[in-house]
Amino acid sequence: MTEPTSIILINGKRKCGKDYLATKIQEKIGSDVCEILHLSIEIKREYAQLHNLNFEELLTDSPYKDVYRKEMIVLGESRRNADPGHYCRLATKQASKQCWIVTDNRRETDIQYFKSQYPDKCLVVRVTASEEVRKERGWVWKSGVDDAVSECGLDKCQYDVVVTNNPKKEEEFETSLNFVVGWINNRLKFALS
Repeated sequence: MTEPTSIILINGKRKCGKDYLATKIQEKIGSDVCEILHLSIEIKREYAQLHNLNFEELLTDSPYKDVYRKEMIVLGESRRNADPGHYCRLATKQASKQCWIVTDNRRETDIQYFKSQYPDKCLVVRVTASEEVRKERGWVWKSGVDDAVSECGLDKCQYDVVVTNNPKKEEEFETSLNFVVGWINNRLKFALS
């Protein structure tokens, strides 16, 4: 694992565009310097191994994943309650770039882990989108998922930046994106000096 110069901690509701924002940031910074890390991949990997399931299919937006979503949330909660940094360590174990973008922080303990392990290197970013836009992207409210800690745990968190990801607010999105990219570039320049 390489020590990062900057860590972007992205959170938000399902179908708000967390991965989309991460991809846009990586495109602007460059994949040679910037990598996207997923805490949820480690939960899915662990769940698939425990239940002899198709890990690759759990990574998709397919109905297959939705069948197991609640159980994966339970597993994730159980592991995090025992060790809040469990999935954070797994996700960063092979990290090798200067900038990490963690797309799926779901709990305060995720953010606390990164801030305690990497002080002064974290930017907490909240992605928002209207319910109408999220529905257009395939979101359907689901009891036990959308009202669980995995969706609501960071609703009242302190964010450094809020990014609105609605098609009618592209200029606002670009302004926020450029702020995040500027923050990363400043950290990279500081590391080189």
